[in-house]
Amino acid sequence: MPEPALLEPAALGEIATQLRPLLEQLAQAGATTTWPAIRKRLPGLPRLHPDDESVILWLIDEERRDGEPLLAALITVGDRQMHPRFPVIAEQLGLATGRTPAQQQAAWAYEVLKVYQYWRHRH
Repeated sequence: MPEPALLEPAALGEIATQLRPLLEQLAQAGATTTWPAIRKRLPGLPRLHPDDESVILWLIDEERRDGEPLLAALITVGDRQMHPRFPVIAEQLGLATGRTPAQQQAAWAYEVLKVYQYWRHRH
């Protein structure tokens, strides 16, 4: 199946705006999700190019408050495994994740914990 076409920046912003409340709910519930699961919960969401997925995750966290952890950490692949693009997105947003896969995995796991703790008591 060919890759979907890249979307316009405005469309990516709209998707990020739709997706953020879903990720906040997942954070409060202490859960993660995948892109296929997101498409089931947001039926109008088109199939996305992997580059667009990365941009959307970056947009979700771009304007977070100081000290707010990255909701993008909640997007996983397979069975709760770090999304392969998480280290790059995190670095772009100012979070050092290390250079080795083990360091990146540890940084991701810690970020997921921080997300859960941060959102646990928010409404």
